Amino acid sequence: MKIAIVIGHNARAQGAVRITDGRTEYDWNGQLAELIRAHDPEGVRIFRRDPSAGGYSREIDKVYAETDAWGADVTVELHFNGSADPRATGCLTLSSGTPGSMALAREVQARMLAVMGNEDDGVQVRGRHDRGGRSLWQGRAPAILTEPYFGGNAQFCHAADANMDELAEAIYRGCMAIAPAEQCAA
Repeated sequence: MKIAIVIGHNARAQGAVRITDGRTEYDWNGQLAELIRAHDPEGVRIFRRDPSAGGYSREIDKVYAETDAWGADVTVELHFNGSADPRATGCLTLSSGTPGSMALAREVQARMLAVMGNEDDGVQVRGRHDRGGRSLWQGRAPAILTEPYFGGNAQFCHAADANMDELAEAIYRGCMAIAPAEQCAA
């Protein structure tokens, strides 16, 4: 199985910032991606969005064309949520709603939730034009977008750090759990 890990945001626009240490989504998830890849260095490849691609849509189109060219069976785009409310909590996975994406989302969501121990915001379906939707619909392979915790909540920033290895394993194992027929049903 080929698992494409797309790091959310890019080097220029790095996304939400964690309250505990000022690390951005792009930075923190870069480390998480490396831990996921360590489970299978040949079968997991990390992809980064290129800010020089000519805008958000082209950036998404380009990175998902790269995952397709590599032959990804599934793609996981890594994020964490941002909120000014320090009490915000939740673990969320976004899906396109296709059978393959939903199977992948359910497997990864359940495992991330078990690691993080925070509120279950569930699996939410996004259309092509909804926020986050382009990433879910652009590539050939079933795709999900993960949001395991809120960077504005110090308790869950600490939990994510303390359990980063387990979170990486949860994402990897969730990807490996879907059946070959579900992988093909983007």
